[in-house]
Amino acid sequence: MGVEWISVGALCCYLVGTIGQYLRSAGHQVAKWGVLSITGTGLIFHGLALYISIHTEQGINLGLFTMWSLAALVVTAMVLLSSLQKPSESLLVLILPVSMLAITLALLAPVQHIVWNPPSLMVAHVLLSVMAYGILMVATCQAILLSYQEHQLRTHRHTIRTLPPLQTMERLLFEFLVLGVVLLTLSLGSGFFFLEDMFAQRLVHKTVLSITAWCLFAALLLGHWRFGWRGQTAVRWTLAGGVVLVLAYFGSRLVVDCVLSGQSCW
Repeated sequence: MGVEWISVGALCCYLVGTIGQYLRSAGHQVAKWGVLSITGTGLIFHGLALYISIHTEQGINLGLFTMWSLAALVVTAMVLLSSLQKPSESLLVLILPVSMLAITLALLAPVQHIVWNPPSLMVAHVLLSVMAYGILMVATCQAILLSYQEHQLRTHRHTIRTLPPLQTMERLLFEFLVLGVVLLTLSLGSGFFFLEDMFAQRLVHKTVLSITAWCLFAALLLGHWRFGWRGQTAVRWTLAGGVVLVLAYFGSRLVVDCVLSGQSCW
């Protein structure tokens, strides 16, 4: 079975998972285990397609959309695993469509960045970066749902029925943030250790923006611990950090892969 059909299988499963979770959010009788099972099946297809796309005859493909698809895989896996023990499955409504878009672009877009026999430390740095991005994107999606839920409560409107209490949502947000900041710290540390010059022209965008995102998330955690920041304050800081992190990971890759290298993104 080719990577195209495997990707189509992942897309179909994610689509069914999105519809199922949306129906659950609207109050319909859809089993949580059914949504998680079909999403897990899509995750397996997604992982197989990525493995084939990354491991090429020329070397390891670290292209822009392939890495986006890998990050989407990590995000989906994190939410899926978290949903087994915590009430975080509502995030699937936001995350699965993004994963579907990432799979489609990775399948259709020709942009590639081939690295032959990369050092193990470089692989560890890439994996840490993708995991950090994934967790912090989960936190960003959590902040969006938290903001929506708080707005609905303030205006005395009905919230999504499957959302947990506001305090639980807020606790999940900060749990994701703590783990994400730890991984981002390790990612930045391994980058400074492995790369000769993190502030070289082709890396300066990613380095500066990643450090900026780290500062925003770290400041939020410090403010939460020291001054009790929460609610909309936490949402605004999380969204700001998330936007900067997206620019760091994919804005910089867009510049390197599609501008400096002269490749066409389509």
